[in-house]
Amino acid sequence: MKKVIGVFLAASMVLSLAACGSGGTSSGTGDTTDTTTTPVVENTGEVIEMKLANPNPVGDVKDLAAIRFAELVDEKTNGQVKISVFSGGQLGDARDTIEGLGLGTNEIVIESMGTTDAYSSLASIDAIPYMYSGYDHYEKVMFGDLGAEIRDEVGAAGGFKLIGAMYRGARVCTTKKFFTTPDELKGLKIRVPNQQVYVDTWNVLGASPTPLALTETFTALSQNTVEAQENATIESYGFGFYDVCDYLVKTNHVYSTDVFIFNRAYFEALPADIQAILEEAALEASAYRNEMTLDREAEYEQMFVDKGVEIVEVDMSLFMAKFDGFVAEYYPELTDWANQIAELQ
Repeated sequence: MKKVIGVFLAASMVLSLAACGSGGTSSGTGDTTDTTTTPVVENTGEVIEMKLANPNPVGDVKDLAAIRFAELVDEKTNGQVKISVFSGGQLGDARDTIEGLGLGTNEIVIESMGTTDAYSSLASIDAIPYMYSGYDHYEKVMFGDLGAEIRDEVGAAGGFKLIGAMYRGARVCTTKKFFTTPDELKGLKIRVPNQQVYVDTWNVLGASPTPLALTETFTALSQNTVEAQENATIESYGFGFYDVCDYLVKTNHVYSTDVFIFNRAYFEALPADIQAILEEAALEASAYRNEMTLDREAEYEQMFVDKGVEIVEVDMSLFMAKFDGFVAEYYPELTDWANQIAELQ
């Protein structure tokens, strides 16, 4: 399977290298940042310095992928491009740092494609519940031609350049309250990302979703402001939710993708050889992280058990049934994309 990841990622990167677009404001529905004002970078031979923002903790797989990316870029450019990695939310949360791309606060963000939904409505496809039948289906889409097309469309709409494709792991729930069916979710106060699709998802399930930055979630759980949160197993462990949640419920409701996000105008103003190296390094760093994630998902689940957290299996068909017609009702503009994804099962 690891070899397959590399093949699909290589194909997606070929498409990315061939793709072009111009910066601009969003065609989405949220507030937007002008992403066209970043100064042109000339190929003077001088060192180009970039700041990479990562809200996740130091030492987790996203941080390791960011460091690997920086190392590869340094090697491949013979030190002409230096990327400093700021993990642990040092430069702000996901929303802050994505806005920072247009302000020049940082040049790169490593985050889910879905976090750009304020700039491109298509970005919400990253978080549609039960879009994939399992990992193999997700892999076929996101590491193939269709995934590359989606990323380029999202980037072009929002004024971003999205490179790489990193599997985050299936999203699960860590919770103080036990549940195995949707009927038991009524009124559950659950932290969700600040993305409308997650709010809609948990409203459909009967819970009470609260959008909140992930960096603030441990405190909210500690203070009972929320009773649960949902994220990938590895990320949930990295944020220490085993200390404030008794159960990990394997809803596996979303398979989402992290990418390296650049301001599109900034990226395209870089020398062509530097752009090519950044894309090549993103490919290699993505493959590196994907292998880690696949290897470590079960390991981190056991680490939750070792911390005294009960792992709860559910009948996913009960949850999936709640989302019949979800895309058509809530996100009709994504229907064609959703159909294309379904056809690749």
